Amino acid sequence: MKKEPSFGKVLIVGLGLIGGSIGLALTDNRVEVRGVTRSVSTLEEALRRGAITGGSTRLEDEAPHADLIILAAPTRTSINLITDLAQLAKKGTVITDVCSSKVDVVRAMNQLPRHLRAVGGHPMAGKETPGISAAEKDLFLNSRWVLTETKRSDQESKSICEELAKLCGANVLWLDAEEHDLAVAYISHLPLLTSAALVLAAEEADTELTHKLAATGFRDSTRLAAGDHQMGVDLILTNSRNILQAINMFAHKLQRMADAIEAGDEGKLRSLLEEAANIRRNRYYKDNTH
Repeated sequence: MKKEPSFGKVLIVGLGLIGGSIGLALTDNRVEVRGVTRSVSTLEEALRRGAITGGSTRLEDEAPHADLIILAAPTRTSINLITDLAQLAKKGTVITDVCSSKVDVVRAMNQLPRHLRAVGGHPMAGKETPGISAAEKDLFLNSRWVLTETKRSDQESKSICEELAKLCGANVLWLDAEEHDLAVAYISHLPLLTSAALVLAAEEADTELTHKLAATGFRDSTRLAAGDHQMGVDLILTNSRNILQAINMFAHKLQRMADAIEAGDEGKLRSLLEEAANIRRNRYYKDNTH
């Protein structure tokens, strides 16, 4: 028998892939989940799929009644919503988010009035297909869920957000906002940009032939380019300094490969590719299944 969660009414603001998946995981654990989205059709689909038990297109209709508010909108929208919630949320409400950059979000949370509580969050899971129709209750199973302390965090609010992550099947990792943003610039945001750049570069070739020949390697390498581009713009512009650092490092590594190719240096090229293969196998995916 599943244990009753320690928090009360949950409100998810933004019912796309991530917000919808959180809703499905929570309702599966007998949590009362309300939703807010600007789209009536999205709200109806979330209700039909059981991701929420009710909701509205107006934040002011739902926020005053929630005990835990999860912001699952694009980053800059979520930052604006934090300002709105300063006026709308009741005393003691816990506010968290799922944004993939944390410094700007935490800065906004730090400005909340002292009667509200806030913990930054980022579940490290997703897929390229956006929207409520792509939501899955097991999306976060065995994934990392980063939590970030703010000036409005207390022990109870931190415990509530840990419980939220665990109810979704994730493993909690506490990180400082700055260290989180630097890390995800390399392992999340840069891959999005390189995926998009690869598609654009291939399109400059003989497109009739490249379209015919593209197979699993190209598909897997460009998967992220098929995602929600507005969400992509948001996450890039809210972590731009770290992403530019990552781009420069990537360009440096690519240039070393280009230099080896131009020089016909087989040994150097082999060494670079072998180093990359060993790092991936031994430090990222030790089971060799990905």
